[in-house]
Amino acid sequence: MYVAGHKPDPLTLSVDAPKDWQIISGFSDDTRARTFHAPNYDRLVDTPIEASAETKWAEFQEQGKTFRLAVHSYGEEDIDLSKLREGLQKIVRAEMALMPSPDFEHYTFVFHFAPGLALGDGMEHLNSTEIIIRGTLSSGLGEALETAAHEFFHVWNVKRLRPLALGPFDYTREVYTPSLWLAEGVTSYVSYLSLLRAGLWTKEQCLARLSEEIRAFEEEPGRALMSAESSSLHAWFYDRAPQMQETNFANSTISYYNKGALLGMLLDLEIHSRTQAAKSLLDVLALLYHKFYEAPPATYYGPGRGYAEQDVLDAVNEVTGSNFTVFFDNYVLGTAPLPYNSDFGAAGLALRVSVLAGAPPSLGITGMPDNLGVRIFAVRPGGAADRAGLARDDLLVAVDNQSLATEDLDTRLRAYLPGASVPFTVDRQGRREIINATLDPPLPSLYTIQDLPGATPQQVAVRNHWLWGKN
Repeated sequence: MYVAGHKPDPLTLSVDAPKDWQIISGFSDDTRARTFHAPNYDRLVDTPIEASAETKWAEFQEQGKTFRLAVHSYGEEDIDLSKLREGLQKIVRAEMALMPSPDFEHYTFVFHFAPGLALGDGMEHLNSTEIIIRGTLSSGLGEALETAAHEFFHVWNVKRLRPLALGPFDYTREVYTPSLWLAEGVTSYVSYLSLLRAGLWTKEQCLARLSEEIRAFEEEPGRALMSAESSSLHAWFYDRAPQMQETNFANSTISYYNKGALLGMLLDLEIHSRTQAAKSLLDVLALLYHKFYEAPPATYYGPGRGYAEQDVLDAVNEVTGSNFTVFFDNYVLGTAPLPYNSDFGAAGLALRVSVLAGAPPSLGITGMPDNLGVRIFAVRPGGAADRAGLARDDLLVAVDNQSLATEDLDTRLRAYLPGASVPFTVDRQGRREIINATLDPPLPSLYTIQDLPGATPQQVAVRNHWLWGKN
């Protein structure tokens, strides 16, 4: 809520909380403070505040700045914050080495570890972040650090270097931007490099995480239909939004987080290749930060101004002295197959794709377990189920009279060879019928990024600079 026409006005917030409670926010590093000042409404809502009687605290210093972590771990009485604090300090040190020093004196990580949640989440703010992890501190430490690496890099990418539409905000309607592939996806990609460079991941773990991003993308039918920019613009329609009507979103959309991370990886490799490892994607982000965030304020919102998509392409071209228009046309605006191996080759790497040993023939569905069998959530276009006429919300009860209530679908399908015509007992809107489907070969599910044998010194140099920022 705000007074119409007065969003730019400075304001004061007073919190009436019990004296022994702590007030946690990015406004102050004093948990006893009860009165806070913001230069405008946008800064207020970008600084979440938590009032609590039970918070565990730790802090550390990095480059003359104070970093605090406030932790709730429900279900754990005595918690040790040392591993979380040490991991966060390594992440902060690694990411601050990538970009210009941020303009804050203190930064606050707020963690809630809560068993039983359906999903966790994380949200970036100007000089703080709120992170919710499904599980306890002891079970969710790895996820907490990976989420924190993502949210902390938002200090630069989004909270300061921001797309044109993201500040000042119009809170009365949706705000659309085509740039979430860069704002979110590239942030994920940089967070993976940061976890490697911080020493929290090995090279193998980092490449495995990137391989998983590739697998997730390549299994999306929507990759041939929706571009990275379109995914960003459509976020209001499907991004974690409940859909009361049956839709085909599962087959027609992609995630700008997922494709954006892959675009960041491929763009970084391509920049390394074209500049003989003299430049990287981080040089592009630093240039954009200088041109847009360090520019004179364009509005009351804060320093700098927002960028447009063309500005990103222009910055890549300027940093590399090369023309990346075709890359952007094909992969950012377009839906062309991503050039994994041509870009991996420059770093002496290759993507290997294979079928998991013992994988069953493919029916071509995404299903969810049901008490009576398997409920179809999505049907892969052109797959066995699609050709047979199976549809979303069909309940698969049995395979050739073998119950799916007592055995999972994959186990039942392993009894058949690809090309077999198999009868499925289907419950469709309360009516039982038999539908025959001709099974497809199993789909590839193993994606690995591997070193090429006999890589040249130049390829190894590119690989090392790409992963570790040094030769």
